[in-house]
Amino acid sequence: MPLNRRHFLKLASLGYFSASFSLLGCTHKKFFNPDEDIILSGGSYADGNTTQHALIVINLTVQEKRVIKTPFMPHQILIDPNNKYRVYCFEKNGANACEVDLQKKSVRRNFQSTAGKFFSGHASFSQNGKQLYCIENNINDDSDKQFGNVIIRDTETFKTTKMWLTQGLSAHDCQLTDKQTFVVSHTGLSNSNQQTSLNYIVLETGQVIKRLYTSSDVIPNKLNNGHFEIDEENNLVIASAPLVSQKDSQKNHLLGGVSIKKHNGQLITMKQPEIVIKRMTGEALSIEISQQKKVAAVTHPDANLLTFWSIDKNQIIKAFGIEKPRGICQTLNGENFIVSYGNKAAMAKISINDLTPVSNSIVQPTHASGEHIINWSKTLRKIMPKNLY
Repeated sequence: MPLNRRHFLKLASLGYFSASFSLLGCTHKKFFNPDEDIILSGGSYADGNTTQHALIVINLTVQEKRVIKTPFMPHQILIDPNNKYRVYCFEKNGANACEVDLQKKSVRRNFQSTAGKFFSGHASFSQNGKQLYCIENNINDDSDKQFGNVIIRDTETFKTTKMWLTQGLSAHDCQLTDKQTFVVSHTGLSNSNQQTSLNYIVLETGQVIKRLYTSSDVIPNKLNNGHFEIDEENNLVIASAPLVSQKDSQKNHLLGGVSIKKHNGQLITMKQPEIVIKRMTGEALSIEISQQKKVAAVTHPDANLLTFWSIDKNQIIKAFGIEKPRGICQTLNGENFIVSYGNKAAMAKISINDLTPVSNSIVQPTHASGEHIINWSKTLRKIMPKNLY
């Protein structure tokens, strides 16, 4: 289908997805079946006159959900590589994190950020699962002093064993790409308006060995390096928000961006087609890469937009409107994207083959209003030997 104005502006309304399903509470059947699509997300719901934050767990295959109360809204959710029923949740730009027991449906332990610092909301496990690499930023009113840090904690005690600077301001997302290299994004605006970078860091020494920058001349405003994903073939996709002060009331009206680097190629910030780029206002948020199809899906909640990009060709494939899309992941069989969206939190599937919404795939209400989602079952296959999951 050609990307013209009529096709692009067509909204993915509930009617576009067709019928929806309500989620049931857990029945007597086995809920945590690693051969079924089980989605984890941060969320919240009304509890009397207050808002209760929670870890939302949804088995899409059997249309059931569990709600586990948490003391904050989970931003990123990590599965323990040594225990599939243990997950760690981090607060975005806050002091709190916790360990959750999925089977007991409860928070097992809480832990806090380092004194004088706050969690960005993202972290990574070491390959053996014995250490947590937590992204924390200095608390300081001066934007030029909001330095990013990697705080390495023992998984059992949460005690800090090592700490080093990320060599950037307001560090946010992170990914361990191999045994030696840790990649960190940055979102901070310095007083001198310097560009933010994606930094490649040697784990043992904390030395920055490479910096990548999004293009500054593609759109009228600068871009940060908020979220990124590096796939198994070392293809990189960056989803950017406008690089402005957090206090700037115009930030949701400026343009976000998408940048792509094909394994050993150059990082290219997308600038075409103009009709899509101009629609990408506010933050480009979550990314999911289909390695089989070489397609990257990106959510743009402020723009009510979902975009799909060819990694091989560095160009748009498709874009359509959808109300406040947030988190995105894939089904276990790799045939569909799963997107969380809407003011009334819902989830739906998008076919990876033709990038069209799958009819009868909406589930709601989910309470999954967090910014990121993961497929528990699919993630297990990446981080654990088959005999453990």
